[in-house]
Amino acid sequence: MILQGVINALGIEDWESEFDLSPKALPRSFIAVALYIPLSFIAARAAVKYNDVAGHVPYLSIAIILILISLTFPLVAYILCSVFDKQESFRSWVIVRHWAILFAWIIVALPFGIYLIGLIPFSVAFFLGMMAYLGTLAIDIRLAARVAEFDWIGAVFTGILITSSSMMVLLLGLQQIIY
Repeated sequence: MILQGVINALGIEDWESEFDLSPKALPRSFIAVALYIPLSFIAARAAVKYNDVAGHVPYLSIAIILILISLTFPLVAYILCSVFDKQESFRSWVIVRHWAILFAWIIVALPFGIYLIGLIPFSVAFFLGMMAYLGTLAIDIRLAARVAEFDWIGAVFTGILITSSSMMVLLLGLQQIIY
């Protein structure tokens, strides 16, 4: 089961047996990316509702930004695996990370969905969603250590590089939407 594999990869248990790590599984892992795009729409819709914007949520722009963000990870991972001679880890790292980030996005979107149905204020949803989003840095560090087998300093560097690359794409994309 994929969720159990993600939990094991983030913990200390065996994770390899829970995933299909074959070459065919790499492109299939992008299904997880396709699944977390609608989850981000929930957060965007909550922000539009909170700001009482009389417009529509720019779903297409958000989807394009998220697709670009999702492509930054495999690119950064490929470069790092090439530079640090960890090519054998690349496929499994991408597969596991895609599924781990899907589950993280579920946790991010949950408080925003609860806000949209009126059960909690936006400030609580934003706080919980941001804490969950910041948890993706910890996920990237842990997966770099466990799956890609970087040492501790290398894993921290890798996690920061992945997160900062994603945030850079997000910032550039949001600037295009706003201006």
